[in-house]
Amino acid sequence: MDNPLLTSLNIDPKSILINMVGFVLLLVICQKLVFGPIAKLLAERAADINAGYDKIDADQKAMETARDDYQRRLNAIEEERRETVQKAINEAQATRDQIVHEAQARAQEMVSRAEMDVAHEREQAMIALRGQVIDLALGATTRLIGDGLDETRQRRLIDDFITAGTSNGTATATVGA
Repeated sequence: MDNPLLTSLNIDPKSILINMVGFVLLLVICQKLVFGPIAKLLAERAADINAGYDKIDADQKAMETARDDYQRRLNAIEEERRETVQKAINEAQATRDQIVHEAQARAQEMVSRAEMDVAHEREQAMIALRGQVIDLALGATTRLIGDGLDETRQRRLIDDFITAGTSNGTATATVGA
């Protein structure tokens, strides 16, 4: 079975067959001892990398969820702050309106009281003035008439005259002058 061509090329078919069997054995051994563990290590590394990417994605989603939650909370706090400020403004306006109303009521009361005081003072002044007019009229009539009328009757006549003049406006003009 020697092939002349192989012999002329110095190729030994047995050597080739042994080399081929050795290569296959080396390939199987390498597969078991080197390529398998390396493939397993590469698969584990790829799984770790994919797990890392998955964790990063999950963390990013969690971060976005937390950011959205914080944003909602901030918006709620801002809305609550606005409501609180508006409520405080409304209360301040109500208090201001109440204070203004009370001040107006007090002012009106003071004006009314002052008007009543002025009317009372005017009435007292009129009474005092009437008394002075009576005294002056008594003095004048006593000088003119003499002692013919007694003082009680003179006072009554003058008082009737002044009262009659007040009712028709004559004595008021005299008293005011």
